[in-house]
Amino acid sequence: MIDINDLRVNKNGRTICSVSELQIAPGERVAIRGPNGSGKTTLLRVLSRLEVNYQGTCSVDASWRDCVYVHQSPYLFRGTVLFNVTYGLCERGKNRAECKQLALSWLRRLGVENLSETRVTHLSGGELRRVALARAMILRPRLLLLDEPLADMDADGGAAVCAALDELKESTILVASPTTLPNGLTSRDYQFFADGSN
Repeated sequence: MIDINDLRVNKNGRTICSVSELQIAPGERVAIRGPNGSGKTTLLRVLSRLEVNYQGTCSVDASWRDCVYVHQSPYLFRGTVLFNVTYGLCERGKNRAECKQLALSWLRRLGVENLSETRVTHLSGGELRRVALARAMILRPRLLLLDEPLADMDADGGAAVCAALDELKESTILVASPTTLPNGLTSRDYQFFADGSN
């Protein structure tokens, strides 16, 4: 699914991300771990094709439509939670009634179904993050990139996210985090260091 060799991203004369070698198989779950500023987010941006100025090679066996990136400060559209979660499926031509049922199902998994008609401006940080995750998971992408998905969440919210991710059996999932992740969320770690190297 992913094959990286000698990847280096430089900004203002400084290397902000360096990956000598990384291969990730289809369906694998990998924790991208390291302190703040070590290059985790930059790697996710390269994989999602948002960052194109790099040296080395990065091959991703998924089209841009099959790749979903949830930023550490996710952006939601104006309107309700339900509108946000159904948006991607509706844009892909799915029946609106089916989209609504699927959206409610994913919101239920993540413990926020009761917020379906709430406007996103009234959500807490943890609620906003769970809605953004539901909007991503409903698409069942081949590649799911998550930047600190458990930030701002209590224990129940984190457990709900882990259980929901476990249902995406066919998705390759990379989770960036500065701390150790719950057992079972990922199958192996890829470690960054403070100087942006690995």
